Amino acid sequence: MKRNYKLKSIKSILENFVDQDKISDGIFNVKIKQAWEKAVEKKILDYTKSIYIKGDVLFIEVSNPILKQEILYSRQKVIDLINDDLGKEIIKKIVLK
Repeated sequence: MKRNYKLKSIKSILENFVDQDKISDGIFNVKIKQAWEKAVEKKILDYTKSIYIKGDVLFIEVSNPILKQEILYSRQKVIDLINDDLGKEIIKKIVLK
């Protein structure tokens, strides 16, 4: 009896594993937070309470109203920086809370 094995590369196995919804969502949320940290100044990070994504919209809760205005004025620049860091256009809109 002959066994037929299909050899898969470790890369393809890991990609399939990471593509599972819960794992990819968790990894993606970490990447979004890291991209946010790179895109904004430390003073904005200090006042950022939460950050999450739904679809192509990035929701950010900032506790300082002055910094909210600063983010609103530079919204497109922040979107571009985050998308560049992620390597593809994912964020199309930012909503501040």
